[in-house]
Amino acid sequence: MTHEALVAYLGIVALITITPGPDTAMVVRNAMRHGWAAGVRTGLGSATGLLLWGLAACAGIAAVLAASALAFTVLKLAGGIYLGYLGARMLWQAWRRAARPAATVPVPVQAPASSGALFKQGLTTNLLNPKAAAFFTALLPQFVTTGGTAATPLIIGLTLIAAMGNLTGTFVFAFTAHRAARLFGRRLFEPVLDGIVGAVLLVLGGRLAFSGRP
Repeated sequence: MTHEALVAYLGIVALITITPGPDTAMVVRNAMRHGWAAGVRTGLGSATGLLLWGLAACAGIAAVLAASALAFTVLKLAGGIYLGYLGARMLWQAWRRAARPAATVPVPVQAPASSGALFKQGLTTNLLNPKAAAFFTALLPQFVTTGGTAATPLIIGLTLIAAMGNLTGTFVFAFTAHRAARLFGRRLFEPVLDGIVGAVLLVLGGRLAFSGRP
C-alpha cells in the first residue's frame, strides 16, 4: 500500500468518523444521560462491530451480504426496525417525563445502565448497519493491492485503523456530550435529549429500512 493511498484512506476514515450516524447518536445520548464513561462503552461496542465486519470481509461474508439482494434487504430491515424501536422507546420516555407533574409525582430513580448493556447497544447498532458491509466490500478493496491470503493482514490493518478512528471519535463525542449535560443540567435536559435522539433514530431507521443498495 502506497503512502498516498494510506493518506487517502485516513482522510476517508476521518470523514466517516465525524459524520453523524446511529452510532454517534447512541454515544451522545448515553454520555449525556449516564456520563462520559457510558458513551465510551457504547463506542467500544461500535468499534468492536467494525472489527467483526473486518473479519467478515476476510472470510468473504461481507461480500456475500453485499452481493445478495435478499441478505442485504434482511439486514437493512433488521437494522431499521432496531433503530426504530430504540427511537420509539426514547420518545415514549421523553413523553412520560414531560407529562409527569413535577410537583406532585416524584421522579423515579433510574438504575445506571450496565457496562454490558451499553456495549451491546453499540455493538448491535453497528452490526445491523448494512452500510458497514458496504464499506468493507466497496471501499476497502480499493486500498488492498494484493490478493488471496496475502490480503488478509492488510484488511485487518485497515480495519484496525477504521476501528481506532471510530473509537477516537467516540471519546470526542462522549466528552463533549457529557460537558454539555453538566452545563445544562442532566435531569432538566433528559426529556429534550430523549426526544431529539429518539426522533433522529426513527428517521435514520426509516431511511435505512427503505433505502436502496449503496
